[in-house]
Amino acid sequence: MVAAILLTIRLVEKTFPIEPNQSRREIWLDYQLVAVSLLLPWALSSVTAVTAGMLIKACGGGLIHLRADGWWFALSLAVYVFVGDLYRYWMHRLSHSVPVLWRLHSFHHSAEAVTFITGARHHWLDRVLNAGFYPLFPMMFQTPPEVALVGGFMYALPDTFAHLNVRFTLGRFVMWINSPQYHRIHHSSRPEHFDKNFASILPLWDIVFGTAWRPGKDEFPPTGLGGDKPATVWEGVVWPVRDLLRPKVSAQRAAELHAQTD
Repeated sequence: MVAAILLTIRLVEKTFPIEPNQSRREIWLDYQLVAVSLLLPWALSSVTAVTAGMLIKACGGGLIHLRADGWWFALSLAVYVFVGDLYRYWMHRLSHSVPVLWRLHSFHHSAEAVTFITGARHHWLDRVLNAGFYPLFPMMFQTPPEVALVGGFMYALPDTFAHLNVRFTLGRFVMWINSPQYHRIHHSSRPEHFDKNFASILPLWDIVFGTAWRPGKDEFPPTGLGGDKPATVWEGVVWPVRDLLRPKVSAQRAAELHAQTD
């Protein structure tokens, strides 16, 4: 089923692309990087489960107990989605403003060929830290499984599909809900778009906190970090400390390379 979904999404991306000539090598590398970013946290899950469990237990299993019986389900779902989206907004914004967090999150933004799979391209250490050392939302709320299931599905549609390489616009409703065009502004390599459109579901939070950029009708900018991207899976694994592990270039050689470039 997963394979069928991925093949269908790739077909849609090839049929209605924003970027029709994306590098197949980069897309394949994306899949490899995502596989590693999922496998390494899974290998460490026995550790992160213990640390997260201790933190959540210290908060009584969640400071606020949401209910799922009767009309409480709708209210709990609304709280789960709205508060969760606000929480994601600020965690996302902090990952751009706090240097240590940006070194991790920049791995996600280094993708120049943004596709559906880019939505899962987050550094493995970022996942480990989130899962094991600051599970803030589970510490705040004890959420019934059915609420979490429906809420998770509601997140998946706008948040996950926001990275699709599909030329699609919501027109006058573009500021109502996250979409590929709205989120592409966030991944843009153009300076005027930096630190804009953080929202996972609701652009409302960007509007309230002054980080919203309303994309024009045909505004689909280039993406990436200006060439700063992993060339191999290993570079993706060591991304936050890549500068320390790369060979040092002597000052004389650097001057020669600069002269050749000029």
